[in-house]
Amino acid sequence: LFVFVVVLRYFAVPGALQHRVLFWGILGAVVLRAAFIGAGVAVLHQFEWVAGVFGAFLLFTGVKMLWPAGHEELVDPSSTLGFRLLKFALPLHKEFDGTRFFSRVDARLVATPLLGALVVIEFSDVVFAVDSVPAVLAITREPLIAFTSNIAAVLGLRDRKSTRLNSSHLVISYAVFC
Repeated sequence: LFVFVVVLRYFAVPGALQHRVLFWGILGAVVLRAAFIGAGVAVLHQFEWVAGVFGAFLLFTGVKMLWPAGHEELVDPSSTLGFRLLKFALPLHKEFDGTRFFSRVDARLVATPLLGALVVIEFSDVVFAVDSVPAVLAITREPLIAFTSNIAAVLGLRDRKSTRLNSSHLVISYAVFC
């Protein structure tokens, strides 16, 4: 939730366009989670010992969360891998073009800030999936259960964001100070 607010504020996405970014972000998250879960189940069926690797990874990330990293700073969305890859692939225009993710400037295809926000949100979901998919596959190897539990979590997060769309200042204050 906090990531959505930071990204949407960084790209100055107007309130009327935030729903569009979140809709496509959720759709992308559903597709990516399905791919991760499908790949994870296939790997676990082929190589049972990978479950131990998943477990060790989850233990490592859990223990790492116990100790503070020293200086906790807000992540600058422009420094993320997704944003850098987008800028490498397409020039990023500073102005919105209605509801479009792409625009033409001087006959060149450019990305709008709307696409920038979408790409950063998608890449942040990949980071979250790296933790949640091995966790659910440690509990069940049934793809339908793993998929539906992940999608319920993603849709619940989107629902929480949409209910607080107009109170993002309160969400940031709560996230920073609590």
